[in-house]
Amino acid sequence: MKLSTRKLTSILMIAGPIGVFTIWGILAEAIVGASEVDGVGNAGLYLQNANSAGSIAGFFEIFGLLFFLAQLIGLVLFARQLSKEGASGAAFANISAILAIVLMAVIAMATDLGLSALALGDKGLGAEAMALAQISMGSGATFGILFGLANGLVAIPMIGQATTSTKKYLGFTFALLMVLLLITELFGLSLGEIVEIIIWLGSSLVFVAAGVLNYRGE
Repeated sequence: MKLSTRKLTSILMIAGPIGVFTIWGILAEAIVGASEVDGVGNAGLYLQNANSAGSIAGFFEIFGLLFFLAQLIGLVLFARQLSKEGASGAAFANISAILAIVLMAVIAMATDLGLSALALGDKGLGAEAMALAQISMGSGATFGILFGLANGLVAIPMIGQATTSTKKYLGFTFALLMVLLLITELFGLSLGEIVEIIIWLGSSLVFVAAGVLNYRGE
């Protein structure tokens, strides 16, 4: 089967967000348990839940990371697809691709620290595991800002190069959600768990929809 770059890009755009939401948003929460207290990551609770859940906790961390990387690789390829010289918003698409690559390094590093903490905990090295878990949860302070910028910038060529009203509406919706995310991150605003879920789920759905249209060549 011949797989074009456009179709590979689309598959990653579709599978990435769905996998992340399914594993980290649903399964990990239901089976391993939440590791936050009042919206703040708690290293002790993270290790306690992981210890109770067993090896499944590490499984969720690894596969959640793989799907998140798939989403970001899809973003990089999609941005490169929109960055053709002379096309509307091409420069913003190039910046988006670079930021997405930086994001991959950030999320991989944070997840690796978390997995290392779980491994140390399994060996009975509680103090060392706690230290790594705290670093893991405290790292990536700029993740939300970088995520909002990378996705928000790609929305510009999505709008400028839209060939249908559906594509244009998707671009505007994506941009609006990323602006909301950036405002909350830059000013440290708490809009409540419901609003945060709407931003996360909404942006994921828009990204998946863009992937579907891209796959169909529309």
